Amino acid sequence: MTPSFRELFSEEFNRLDRGQPLLIALIGAGGKTSTLHWLAQAFYHQGKRVLFTTTTKMYLPTAANYHHLLIGQPPTASSTPAITACFSHYQPQDNKVIGLTAEQIDEIKQRRAFDVILVEADGSRGLPLKAPARHEPCIPSRSDCVIALTGGQVIDRPADPQQIHRWAIFSALTGVGAGETLDHRVFDALIAHPDGMFKGTPSQARRVWLINQVSHCDNQPAARWQPLLRPELALSAIWFGAVQETPAIHHVIRRLTR
Repeated sequence: MTPSFRELFSEEFNRLDRGQPLLIALIGAGGKTSTLHWLAQAFYHQGKRVLFTTTTKMYLPTAANYHHLLIGQPPTASSTPAITACFSHYQPQDNKVIGLTAEQIDEIKQRRAFDVILVEADGSRGLPLKAPARHEPCIPSRSDCVIALTGGQVIDRPADPQQIHRWAIFSALTGVGAGETLDHRVFDALIAHPDGMFKGTPSQARRVWLINQVSHCDNQPAARWQPLLRPELALSAIWFGAVQETPAIHHVIRRLTR
């Protein structure tokens, strides 16, 4: 059965229902910006005051994706449900915005100015899969949930260095060569490695792996992915979905205990 939005974020709504702010960071590749806008709209429609930003760069969002846009201004608390986009600078030459530092975002959370803070905390140059470089990702230390994305079109396909951001690092971390199949064992290695998919994730944060554009990898048997939810990997759930569709998440595999 397709999970509801509140079911996907049951732990996080427990925080919100107690009046505690929520900070979610998005990392990986294959749809971070689309996921950020999906989450912003969904939490807003749950009656929440939402702030979104990035710790890297992103294209300037269109007006349809926010109610308030702040560039070079400190975010102020919203008294009613709304979506606020906040960045430090705008670069007209490439229509991109530079976001806030992880420390600034942690401070905003401490001030409780917003119910939900969403952060795009990684870059992938539009590719569906990546491994992090030494300086990546840039996840705020007070994050409550970290969602790592992978584009579904690479699942069970031959590894193509042109489709994997930081291919040399990815190959070194996973032991995969060009042309070898990107199956569940490869992603097991990527998730398990301390410098892999969830590199830099704070210990308190719930870890979710979102396989986006799931129409490219339909009919994935759950049993094949279940070993990735073993306790030592600290992965809370695997989501299969397409965030630009409705519903955004079609199927979930959960770890029984966290």
